[in-house]
Amino acid sequence: MDATLLERRDENAEHAEITEHTENYQEIVPLFRGFRYFRVFRVFLTALSSILLLTAQDVQAQSNLLPDRLGADWRAVSPARVINGQRLSSLPDADVRKEYGLQRVISRAYTDGRIRASVEVFELNFISNAYGLFTFNRGQLPPSSREFYRNRYVVRVSKTAPDENFDQQIFEAMGPYLIGGEGQLPTLPLHLPEADKIPESEKYIVGPAAFTKLKIFSELKDVINFDVGAEVTTADYRGGGGQMSLIIVEYYTPQSASDGHAQIQSYFNTLPQIEKDRRILKRIGNYVLAIVNIQDMPAAQNIASQIKYQTKIYWAGRKFSDIPLEYRPPDPVAIEEATGTVRVLLRSFYTMGAVLLSSILLGLAAGCLLFYWKRYRRRKLGLDDLFSDAGGSIRLNLDDYLLSDNPQIKQIGEGEKAKL
Repeated sequence: MDATLLERRDENAEHAEITEHTENYQEIVPLFRGFRYFRVFRVFLTALSSILLLTAQDVQAQSNLLPDRLGADWRAVSPARVINGQRLSSLPDADVRKEYGLQRVISRAYTDGRIRASVEVFELNFISNAYGLFTFNRGQLPPSSREFYRNRYVVRVSKTAPDENFDQQIFEAMGPYLIGGEGQLPTLPLHLPEADKIPESEKYIVGPAAFTKLKIFSELKDVINFDVGAEVTTADYRGGGGQMSLIIVEYYTPQSASDGHAQIQSYFNTLPQIEKDRRILKRIGNYVLAIVNIQDMPAAQNIASQIKYQTKIYWAGRKFSDIPLEYRPPDPVAIEEATGTVRVLLRSFYTMGAVLLSSILLGLAAGCLLFYWKRYRRRKLGLDDLFSDAGGSIRLNLDDYLLSDNPQIKQIGEGEKAKL
């Protein structure tokens, strides 16, 4: 009987414990759910803050590139408009702009009270691509528009009325805002001969989309393979009373240059003899050059003989850090960060030195003021002729009493101590 009651008590206790845990779990579950909702809400707030931060940075960048005023005369009459991301595909020649690494386009309208102008800033990823896009657009702009480039930006200005000084004023006012950029100007266009070259006819091409748009050399679009690594520059020259066109294709490897030369030669062999007689094809190092529409063959050969190949090293890597240190060019971002760090350290040392010097001078001034103030008070009390080495405090001097030879002065000795 006792064992049965004990067993039932244990079952009841276990049931009560299970019931208690269940109730506690039911109380904790809403807390976990609330915590989960809190995490979701926190993630939402984080995403929202990131979007707002990017928007603020974008607005700041817009205001930096296209401020409210340009120079002393031009003021903005509309807010800055930005096209980036997927919306870049809606622009004319979007495939060409993508090849040149277009990041975004910022536009804004300005006026000086007489003329209204639209200013567009094309921001690209590298300085070389900005130069390439500038040369690609050259000759294709409306009469009322002009372009210029600086660093990794190409600026287009379109005006509503003719004004010779207008473009120069805008360009000079925009200059201080167009700073920064990675890379450098391409060297391939520098190998174009200057003699008899038509001004502003050179173009720098980095991909097949832009190359296809070239009217003179579009026939070679299926022959030149940009996938193996190639850059193209073209220019027009005067000769024999007409105009001839030069193209230089730079391949990154000798094997690619050899294959490219063979492919172009195979295409030229399919042309009629009259066309062959008006063309020159030549390989110089990793360069493959061709001259078409020749009216004066000696003049064309003279131009071809002026082109010299300059060896360059290309490292096959996707990241800047993939290049070995001995071949790595200076990283402008690292240089800028190092310069900023040095400036911060110098400012810190200057500040610490100024604080230390100020503390020393302030301490000297405070000590002098305290000394002369005490001296002034002692003089006022008539104590200036007395010296106190205790900082002005009172000292009981018993030396004259205890060590005096005067018998009239009672001294405490061993005998006196014994009586006590």
